[in-house]
Parts: sequence; structure tokens; C-alpha cells
Amino acid sequence: MSVVAGIDFGTLSVRASIFDSQRGRLGSGIAPYPPHRKREDPDYATQSHSDHMRALLEAVMLAIASAGIDGRTVAAIAPDTTGSSVVPVGEKLEPLDDYYLWCDHRAWREAELITRTAEEMDVEAIRWCGGRYSSEWGFSKLLHWLRNHPEKREKLVTALGSAIFAFLAAGAFKTILEAQDNLCPQYQTLIHLC
Repeated sequence: MSVVAGIDFGTLSVRASIFDSQRGRLGSGIAPYPPHRKREDPDYATQSHSDHMRALLEAVMLAIASAGIDGRTVAAIAPDTTGSSVVPVGEKLEPLDDYYLWCDHRAWREAELITRTAEEMDVEAIRWCGGRYSSEWGFSKLLHWLRNHPEKREKLVTALGSAIFAFLAAGAFKTILEAQDNLCPQYQTLIHLC
């Protein structure tokens, strides 16, 4: 018998389910977190790391209680997140700012620049996504963050799709570079190509 916690981070909440390899799903829990919006900027949509971590703890505790198990029996955690969120992180895997949500469209100018550049360079991949790079996607959001936070650029080590992976890896690795080397050795090859 193995017990695993499945964690799914969505736009407005995190869902946790406890699964047993023989008996299936034992219990679940849901905890909300708020998006941060600005009336004067309808393109703005972020969330805070502390809200995510609070909700994660709450959802997992509810799931464990619902399953009626001792939480120490959970052998593994399987997280899932929205791929179009962007979290700039520093050397010790700490978020440098709020998360850019998938529905944050402040990077529309950067998306246009990426589209124009891809067209000029005849990058085949731009045709794979309908001929336009979206402001909902990671590179446009990261470029927007870099342009609008010059005072934090020196601290940036990488950007993640969710800080939950940094949070889970923080106990095992001292720096993001150590995590990249150990979790994905091919990452260094990619960095040298860029």
C-alpha cells in the first residue's frame, strides 16, 4: 500500500486529494486564494506566494482529515499547476514578486515583439501557435517583468511556472542552479544554446 497526495493549483484555488494504491481516492480538500486585480489596469492579474502556501497547507490538512489517515503515511506529493503562470525567483528559490497569472495580459506589447521578431527571423515555431505569440505565455510575461523591474533584475536567477516546485525542492537543494543540475542536467545544454 502506498499513499500519495495529488495537488492541483488552479486560478482561484488549490485542490488536494489523498490516494491509496489499492483503495483509490481516500479524501480531498479545497482551499481558495484571491487573485489581485487593479480597477485601473484590467490587464493586471497576480497572486501572492504566501496565499498559495497558506492554501496549500489548508487543502492538504483538509484532505488528510477527510481521508482519516496519519499525514506521515503520505509517501509522495504529485503537484500540477497552470503552465502559463510566471514566478521570477532568486538564488535561494524565493519568489521575487507576485505570480503573473495566465490571465494577466500586461505583456501584450512583449508578445507583439516576440511575434514580430519570430516572423522576421522566420522561426517556424510561431506558425505552430497560429502565427501569434500570446501575452498569456511565459516568455512575454518574463520579458514584461524584466522591463518593469530593473531594480530586481540582478536578483533574478530563473522563472518558474509555479513556486510550489521551488518550495518542495528548497529542502533538498541550496540554490536554483543546484536544483537545475540535479533535476534536469539537460537544462545546462539549453542555457548554453540561448
